[in-house]
Amino acid sequence: MRNQKDKVYSGILAILLFTFYLFFAFYDGAVICVDSPTYIEMSISREFLYPTLLAVFRTVFGEQYLLGIAVVQSLLTAYVTWNVTMYFKRQFLLNNILTSLIAFIFVAVSLLNRFIAGRGSMYSNSILTEGITIPLFLLFFRYLYEYLVVEKKSSLVIASVITGIMIATRKQMYAALALLMLVAFFVFIKKYASLGKRKWLSALFRAGMLGIGLILAVMLLDHTYNYIVRGKFVGHSSDSRFVLTMVMYTAEAEYAEKLPDELQPLFLDIYGKCDEKGYLMHSAGDGWYNNVVHFGDYYDLIQINTMQPAIVDYAEGFSKNATEQALVTDEITNTMISSLLPETAPRILKVLFNNFLSGLITTVAQRNHILIWYSIAAYLGYLGMMLYYRKLVGKNDIVVSLCILTLCSIVINVGLVSAVIFCQTRYTIYNMPLFYISGIILLWSLYKKNTGKDN
Repeated sequence: MRNQKDKVYSGILAILLFTFYLFFAFYDGAVICVDSPTYIEMSISREFLYPTLLAVFRTVFGEQYLLGIAVVQSLLTAYVTWNVTMYFKRQFLLNNILTSLIAFIFVAVSLLNRFIAGRGSMYSNSILTEGITIPLFLLFFRYLYEYLVVEKKSSLVIASVITGIMIATRKQMYAALALLMLVAFFVFIKKYASLGKRKWLSALFRAGMLGIGLILAVMLLDHTYNYIVRGKFVGHSSDSRFVLTMVMYTAEAEYAEKLPDELQPLFLDIYGKCDEKGYLMHSAGDGWYNNVVHFGDYYDLIQINTMQPAIVDYAEGFSKNATEQALVTDEITNTMISSLLPETAPRILKVLFNNFLSGLITTVAQRNHILIWYSIAAYLGYLGMMLYYRKLVGKNDIVVSLCILTLCSIVINVGLVSAVIFCQTRYTIYNMPLFYISGIILLWSLYKKNTGKDN
């Protein structure tokens, strides 16, 4: 009887979720954002998978292909929300009220983007890589967690395949690869320990080979894609521009002497324009909050409005071919980084630290004077409940494992983003629902333990 009721509930939930996401797909349509044209035009600066997906839909659906993408992304988001919600229900024996609350948190994060964050759309119907990487990350997390707690090999395979798809779509998803390797290493160590062996190096080797294998596979596909599209067996370009933006933000005019003579005028031109308009670090106000806001406000103005156009113009003097220009641009960027990074590294570390704290905040709330304090309270409350629950159960059970994996996911993602770009919610939203959902499961588990209802 209970199984029948669960099936009915699961069916109703699926209908509601698919209706919700499809409604916005058709109501808002496919939403073009600032970055969308680079995917539509198959820019060499983008990873290959999303532009390829757009090209396939363009061939199949013609002029309505963008709406087709929005619908497919919405279907994917609805399916993943249903799948992960029902998985948590089964794993933690949740009642329908708590299960509905978990589903609502997923939906609430989508609505946050649509109505509160001022985007005017949800990622599920935006022509951005987030349209597929956000739901895929949640599905990845679900299977990675399953592998962590039950060591199911098929779950590791599924999590690995999803990781490969994500890093072929968006470079930020190397955070998922790091999390995958960390969990794999931990499980391998546990397996060796159960056999009475201590093989740390073997576990590290196996986890490392998993990561290297995925990276090489994606690189091969990336190069093959560019060979088919552009006639050159090369990878996508411009990844290092993010690091150079950090370098430029923290640079001073006298650092020009560290560059080769031919690049010094280019650096001083970029530096002068940025300095004149107050874009650089030394123009930030006093205090942590002012420093973080200044960096976020001027990051794109440094990179997109000033630095990249100047470097591209410089590269045009070497070739008129777009692909060759991109390669020259990468060479210039890498040379400037290698020359200037030793000088700027101490200041970059300060930016990274400030950025990291900002990223922790934007993972659970918005960064403003009031919600900063809420974020601190939320993390302290989360950690306090987890440690208290751990003391009650006397071991790391499935609830503690969920909380630890969530925190590791947050730290790894925020750490990676902080190193190269400012931590706006767009980059930290991947873990927002997981933080609140795992918190609810933790709170429910504490309630059951303290009332004896888990017996």
